[in-house]
Parts: sequence; structure tokens; C-alpha cells
Amino acid sequence: MPASAKKIQWINSLKGICILLVVLNHIITTSYIPSLTVIHQHLFITHVWVGINHYLVPLRMPAFFFISGLLAADGVINRSWNEVMTKKAVNLFYLYLLWCLVQWLCVSFINRELAVGDWRLMAHNAAYANSTGQFLMYVAAAMSSPWYLYALALYFVVCKLWRRHWIVLLALGALLNYACVLGLVPWWGPASVAQNGIYFFIGCFLGTRIIAMLAERRSRLILLAALTGMALLHAVFTLDHSLFTSALAVCIAILCCQWVNRYWRWHSGSLRALNWIGKNTLQIYVLHKLLTELMAVPALGALVRYHAFDNHLFSQLWLAFYPLAATALCAAGAIAIWWALNRGVGRILFQYPSLMRAEKALV
Repeated sequence: MPASAKKIQWINSLKGICILLVVLNHIITTSYIPSLTVIHQHLFITHVWVGINHYLVPLRMPAFFFISGLLAADGVINRSWNEVMTKKAVNLFYLYLLWCLVQWLCVSFINRELAVGDWRLMAHNAAYANSTGQFLMYVAAAMSSPWYLYALALYFVVCKLWRRHWIVLLALGALLNYACVLGLVPWWGPASVAQNGIYFFIGCFLGTRIIAMLAERRSRLILLAALTGMALLHAVFTLDHSLFTSALAVCIAILCCQWVNRYWRWHSGSLRALNWIGKNTLQIYVLHKLLTELMAVPALGALVRYHAFDNHLFSQLWLAFYPLAATALCAAGAIAIWWALNRGVGRILFQYPSLMRAEKALV
């Protein structure tokens, strides 16, 4: 592998970790925590899994958006609208709307036809909409599982429009972040989009400078010390998921991923797999919701109905290993489904049609 390619493998590692953490979050919230209501024995590992999911909130999506902004910088700063509009904005909006619809149809079918007894999921999410009107309202408000795609397209357009006034954009992004942390933005969809914009903006306009600072020992120590101090100060005022906590977590994650890609040789196969996942996050992101729903509704419902958790050993194994096993299964299952669908007309599920035609023209 060329040296230049090796230098950016940490990006794929970090993206791979983040998408797996997204899957883990949905496993924890949709099936693991609900299962605790019927399991009357809780182990220490139970608190570990729930705690991991909670304390990684400042890293999971902020890191995703920082890296996305870093990768979008060239398109924002150096490319014309004609060169990037379809790939960076239209394609993302298209995928967002398409997968909102696909998930709504599939999740509705699972909860209506495959549920065991009364074991179903409901949430303020487009995938659980009771009517077309409610579905459209949730989609417009980014209250849907693929909201990350909505946010990426919106952030890119905003950065492109404000690229000459990026300092003002950073200030507005920070203000929105604080407003969300303080609970001033209603509904989780708009709050998620408003809260995470700052990380994309920082990645886009300051990402290369931050990476350069992390590469030099003295500037790295100064940056980490400053972020730590600000994070602790915010924690004193109970702002645990503050902008600075997330910034510190992202910087530490970058350093760890760079170190792993530089020195980890013993399990290079695992590292290659992680980096491959990081290069192919889209298919896992849009497909894993369907698999977590299958685990949370028919699978968990059947286990409850047939009293599987009355077995002491099964309950212990579930509490200890289910989140890890289910995350691996969902990721692998999403990749397998993508491999089966991403051919012929099925490719329109993962790419805007005109981009496919452009690729064919270049072949």
C-alpha cells in the first residue's frame, strides 16, 4: 500500500468504529434494555453495556460528522456547484427520502405481521408513523433513522453557501450546539441536526489544521489540555455532553486510530476488515435498522413468550454477550443484504441514478 494511502487509513478505522457504535446503540436501546424488564437478575456487565452506550454519546456522531466535514472540504472550498451538487447534496437527499420510505414500509410490516403477542416497538420516528401525513412530517423534521444523510446534505449546502464567512458559521454552529445541550430545541430530529452541525463545520474548515496539531507533540499536548480543561469546566455546570467533551473525545479517537494503523500488525486481518467497514458505512447505516427491528420485535417477542429468560444460564449469556453478538450479526447481515441487492436495478437503492449513468459512461 502506498505511504499516502496508509496515512489516511485511520479515517476508515474511525468511521468503522463509529458505524459499529451506531449499531450497538440501536441494539442496546431497542432490544437489550427492553429485555431487562423481563430478566429479574442483573449482572455487572449489564451496567457496563448500558454505561458504554451512554458515555460514548459525545464520540459517536460528532466523530462521524467531523470526518465527513474533513472529507467534504475540497468540494466545499475548491469545487464548483456543478461539480459537486449531485454527488454531495442531491444524492444524499435522495438516499434519505428513499430509505425513510423503505424503512417505514419494512418496519410497519414487521410490527404488524411479525410481532409475537403484544411485543412491539413505537417511537417518534418516521419508521413508526401511523399515517402518510405523520410520516411526511417526521421526514421533514429529520425524525427518522437515516437522519445522518439529511444532515450531511444540509451541512454541505450551508458550508458551500457560507464558505467565505466560515468563522460566522462556526459561531452559529456553536450557539446551536449549546441551545440543544440546554434542551432549547424541540424534538429529537431538529435537535440532532442542530447540535451536530458544528462538528461538520469544524472538520470542513479547520480539520486539516487540527490533524496537523495532533501530529506535533507540543501542539497536541496544548490542544488536549485546553479541551480537557474546558470539558471539566462544562461538567461542573452539568453540561456533560458539551462541545468540548465531544471535541476531546474525537481528538483522542483520532490519535488512537492513527496509532493502531501505524503499529498494529498482529491482527492485520481484523484491521483490514474494520477499515473496509469504514469505507462502506452507508449500506450498514441504512440497512441495520431493519435487522435491529427483527431482533427487537419478533425475535425478542418470541423469547419472552416462550419464557427463554426463565433459564438462568441463558439469561446470563444474554446479558453478557448479546449486545456484542447482535452488533456483529447486524453489521454482517447488512453487508450481505447490500451485496445481494447492489446489482442491476438494485443499485438505485444505494446511489442516485444519474451518478450510476455517469460511472457507466466513464467505463
